[in-house]
Amino acid sequence: MNPFKTTDRIWQTPRSFSPDEVLRELENLLRSNPDFWLKFTTDGRIVDYKPSRYLSISKEPKDFLGKHLSVGLPDYLIGIATEAIGYLNERKNQVFWKEYEYTIDGDVRYAEVRFVVLYDGHIMSTHRDITERKRLETAFLESESRFLSMVQNAADSILIISAEGLIQFFNKAAERIFGYSQEEVLGKNIEIIIPSNTEGTENLQEYLENGSNSSIGIGSELVAVRKSGEKFPCELSIGQFKTKHGPMFTGIIRDISHRKMQEAELYQYRNHLEDLVEEQTMALKIAKEVAEEASYAKSLFLANISHELKTPIHAILSYAELGEEKSGLSSPEKLKEYFQIIDSSGKRLLGLLENLLDIAKLESGKMRYIFEKHSLKDTIKHVISEMKAILEKRSIQIIFDQSGERWEAEFDYERIQQVLRNIFANALKFIPDQTNIEITSIEREFIPRKTKNYVQGIGLQIRDYGPGIPPEDLDKIFEKFIQSKQVKAGTKGTGLGLSISREILNDHDGLLYAENHPDGGAVFSLLLPRNRRDLK
Repeated sequence: MNPFKTTDRIWQTPRSFSPDEVLRELENLLRSNPDFWLKFTTDGRIVDYKPSRYLSISKEPKDFLGKHLSVGLPDYLIGIATEAIGYLNERKNQVFWKEYEYTIDGDVRYAEVRFVVLYDGHIMSTHRDITERKRLETAFLESESRFLSMVQNAADSILIISAEGLIQFFNKAAERIFGYSQEEVLGKNIEIIIPSNTEGTENLQEYLENGSNSSIGIGSELVAVRKSGEKFPCELSIGQFKTKHGPMFTGIIRDISHRKMQEAELYQYRNHLEDLVEEQTMALKIAKEVAEEASYAKSLFLANISHELKTPIHAILSYAELGEEKSGLSSPEKLKEYFQIIDSSGKRLLGLLENLLDIAKLESGKMRYIFEKHSLKDTIKHVISEMKAILEKRSIQIIFDQSGERWEAEFDYERIQQVLRNIFANALKFIPDQTNIEITSIEREFIPRKTKNYVQGIGLQIRDYGPGIPPEDLDKIFEKFIQSKQVKAGTKGTGLGLSISREILNDHDGLLYAENHPDGGAVFSLLLPRNRRDLK
């Protein structure tokens, strides 16, 4: 035997060692191997074994040595051994490998078995316990499944990027935010969603190129691009993990468009807070003035209406009492005068009450109309005939062209008469005696208040030769409880007539407004749809 050298290996040069040394080396190897093994003939008879502290077949050697596999092995190994023998009979130089599970005292365990053909024709099966490995694999798969479930259902976009900047993973939130499917971006450069020339990408580029750790865990703001080409602000946090292929990077991207908008609004609000306070103070001041004016107007209205109601009531009561006292002393002419004053006062009182009732009906939407085709000229003539006495008394003429067209439209005859009476009565409050009221027709298209389409209209312009209307009162005179300054200066009245008139025109889908004539006096314009079917 050659002297032993430290460079010699017994299994590389077995002929350099004595049989005893080879046998002893083999024995040491078998003892140090934690595997369990069996040796059996090609016909399945067990001839040798080595026990293991980690794995056994739960039988004593006397129970299986010399016996056939079908008798000596547990049921779960018989099928595997039979399959291995059949396999190795055809492929003697190969290895048959398989995993199996077994139970010891209710504990499920796992093993790996290898079958090989030995030099003497026998077959050896080596059994290794792999329970811990299988449990680790199961735990890893469960952990990986939980991780994938977590990142797929995260609210933020999560990406995995290689050191070359190629996208390896793209979760559902990223698909939703960027508009790409995962298949469209896998293997593509990160620049497809975060171009290097956009604002804020310095940290990402530095990290990918130089491996800088300065950006790890620190969110940075940058501009990303959706599939549609739309750019939007986002926040990017970078992480790193190592694989056998080199470092990989995780990127968590959050769309901060809404936050940026709120920040801009907050900045705008903070910088313009003083202006906002001033605007709101001014708005409150205006609202206060409007409320005070409305309150004053209402108080004035109540004062006026009280006066207007008291005057005819007082006249009725006074002359009724006077007539009763002097019924046997006064002449028939005198009594007739008393009754005329009572009648006039009663009619005046009735007119006031009718106005109040009309306002209530108009505000509640209970005013009823009968729309039929009528002549505006005939309507004017009827109203003039009613006012003939007062017009003659004051030498006032109403001038309009009574020939030619009838100025026809569809309207409620009684209510348009009421409007004309109110306009004439308003004019008579201000115009001097021995003047005229001129009426002309107008025809033009206009848009009714409740529609968006033009309709053909026909109407009137009524001009008086009075002092006109203060410009600031041109629209106020149509409001309830509001009267022109001309009225406030001395002329008494409730201020309801024009308000009622405009409401009636509104219900007719028409217009009523006032202007001042360039040569003096006020002009009231009344416009009605010629055909109501055009309103549909």
